[in-house]
Amino acid sequence: MEIQGKRVAIRPLAAQDAPAYLALAQDPKVAQPAGIRRLSTLKAAEQHIASAQGTEFAITQGNRLIGEVGVYPRTADPADPAASTREIGYALAADHWGRGLMTEALQLVLAELFRTGITAVWAGVYPTNRRSIAVLARLGFEYRFTAPLPAGLTGGKQQAEAYFERVNESLL
Repeated sequence: MEIQGKRVAIRPLAAQDAPAYLALAQDPKVAQPAGIRRLSTLKAAEQHIASAQGTEFAITQGNRLIGEVGVYPRTADPADPAASTREIGYALAADHWGRGLMTEALQLVLAELFRTGITAVWAGVYPTNRRSIAVLARLGFEYRFTAPLPAGLTGGKQQAEAYFERVNESLL
């Protein structure tokens, strides 16, 4: 996926993104609310980027990584109705918050997903992550349900994740 917006671009994560990705993964203001596994070394960031090819993409300004968006299949079975859906996750460097950059980046990604036949997109967010909830609301996502956190994950005082869904408007 390579998309150019007015202020941001979306492209595959690349090896040169490792230092900036490591900074995202080490910033507790970014990593914890986004559910990013904390990384401690540049090597770990490089390995993550190598393993995430095809599912995680760089959000850039001037070819500099400022965030990332993951697009994950909900099933591996092409006969499953969920095969035409995706789940997204995302993070943006804290010094870029409050400018509408994540909203723009996700608009680009959603338009591309729906253009390629995806019919619904899901996102999970901690109930205390008000910034993320606001982004999803601006993008037309609707709250669907609250679910327990998967085993091994903690959200601090949060005991559940809220899930949101956006359905392709052309199907309505």
